[in-house]
Amino acid sequence: MRAALRRIPPAGRACALVAVANALAWSLLVPPFQVPDENAHFAYVQHLAETGAPPRAGDRPGASTELFRTEIALKEFDVTTRPENRPIWSRLEQDALERVLASDLPRDDGGGWSNATNNPPLYHLLGAVAYRAGSGGDLLDRLALVRLLSVLLAGATVLCVFGFLRELLPGTPWAWSAGALAAAFQPLFGFMSAGVNNDALLFAAAAATLFAVARCFRRGLTPRRAAAVGAAFGLGLVAKATLLAFAPALALAAVVLVRRVPRGERGRAARAVALAAGVAAAPVALYVAVNALAWDRPLWAGAAQFSAGTSDEIAPDASLREQLSYLWQWYLPRLPFMEDQFAGGYYPLWENSFKGFVGRFGWLDYGFEAWVYELALAVVCVVLALAGAELWRRRAALRRRAGELAVYALAAAGLAIVIGVAGYGARKQGSGFEQARYYLPLLPLYGAIVALAARGAGRRLGPAAGAAIVVAAIAHGVFAQLITIARYYG
Repeated sequence: MRAALRRIPPAGRACALVAVANALAWSLLVPPFQVPDENAHFAYVQHLAETGAPPRAGDRPGASTELFRTEIALKEFDVTTRPENRPIWSRLEQDALERVLASDLPRDDGGGWSNATNNPPLYHLLGAVAYRAGSGGDLLDRLALVRLLSVLLAGATVLCVFGFLRELLPGTPWAWSAGALAAAFQPLFGFMSAGVNNDALLFAAAAATLFAVARCFRRGLTPRRAAAVGAAFGLGLVAKATLLAFAPALALAAVVLVRRVPRGERGRAARAVALAAGVAAAPVALYVAVNALAWDRPLWAGAAQFSAGTSDEIAPDASLREQLSYLWQWYLPRLPFMEDQFAGGYYPLWENSFKGFVGRFGWLDYGFEAWVYELALAVVCVVLALAGAELWRRRAALRRRAGELAVYALAAAGLAIVIGVAGYGARKQGSGFEQARYYLPLLPLYGAIVALAARGAGRRLGPAAGAAIVVAAIAHGVFAQLITIARYYG
């Protein structure tokens, strides 16, 4: 382990530590259960830690008595989605909370359905270890320890972003730090990394998968590197099935990498790909076997809901044409022959995806003032223009790396399609679904855009441009934390 750490550049370790510190700050600022679905995921962790089995659908409550009573004492149900309300503040409310926390309330009588029930258990198994480490403390002590798992995973994610940029842009070391730090301070990423949610492990697994793929493209396909791709992907699948969206991109990567080697060595390369597939399948097969033999759950809980917490999002009575129309309009302007899927002048790419990525927090109940999103749009246009200029200047190299770039584009497209399809099903059932946090598995590509934009400023001004972008990212993150303080404590 020490040898592996020594191989990480000091700048990469520094970026990871910055990400941990930033996520920890968010964790201390955000009140308990004010990160989306945190209550449901903590209930999952608690039931797994107390009983040795994940929750499953049935007539049991989703939360234990201890958790439910604590939520009431915290005024969670009054605060969630109601920005006019604040958490407990008075001495009287604090005394009432402490009485609940000191009570010996049942911890193992939950385990029923919640919007986290159908998720695979890897994140929650890791969370159960942290939970058991704090078993002598009260519920909020245990919650803080499980939150710390997400904080540490934020550091792992940013470390993989740094590694991805190192492979993608090997000739510009300063750009690796610029892109990784911009990712570390991205406010939505920091906010989601503050709470108990399996998205934290999904982000790390997705970043590790893209990093491992980039290593194969730059350094060549070997059994060890192929196994790394398979391990990152397979473990990600048993954290959250959303990562299935990367499967077509990984298949394309396998084809491109095998075709790159001389004909006489393609058999060896094909065996490395087979090894990657086997390594990826191993945790999935183990999960399926344990579901069937020990936990009495569906063989693959989580496969039916790629990104949300419910299990029946794809509306069976919807026509394929209507689903495709919805998917198109979610990202692009409506064509004349399409039925309007979003009435009232609602533009999803702007209102949901862009504004959400710039920053909407809590249970989507607070965010920035309108002018901030408009300023962010201007900044994004400048960053994209600089990145585009750099790509144009390097167009000869782009042609040589067209297959690799197609893999990353397909990964982004696959995730966008999965989010859109699941969102369509949820809306048909009368519930909202789409949130910008579901795009955070693409955080390495976000870092790559920032790094390219900094390089696009030119050899002399590039480092200064990178520093300016990082300073802007820090200001963005601090501003987001300030409005969080105002939301809950103002």
